[in-house]
Amino acid sequence: MKRLNLVLVLLFASMVTACGYNSGVRTPDSVSYVYFTGNAVGTEVVVGSRTPFIVDKLGYKNVYEVSPGKQRVTIRKNGKVLVDRVVLLGDGQDKEFNVPN
Repeated sequence: MKRLNLVLVLLFASMVTACGYNSGVRTPDSVSYVYFTGNAVGTEVVVGSRTPFIVDKLGYKNVYEVSPGKQRVTIRKNGKVLVDRVVLLGDGQDKEFNVPN
């Protein structure tokens, strides 16, 4: 009888402590990346409704963070529109924009 009571108490204690276990999955913020090639140094880029930024580095190792989803990308140099595209950017995806001369 004492042995049965001990087993029941231990079983109850293990159930109660198991209820306090927290588990979860951490997910990073959703973000996409764009990078530029060609004649892009010094160009002004607008992605969606974000604040424009100036491209100062080229290549796939120099990425700029943007929001994923359907975005309009406009690239200007000296007031002239060089690229105006609507693209669909997936979460974690990177996209190259080649700026012509």
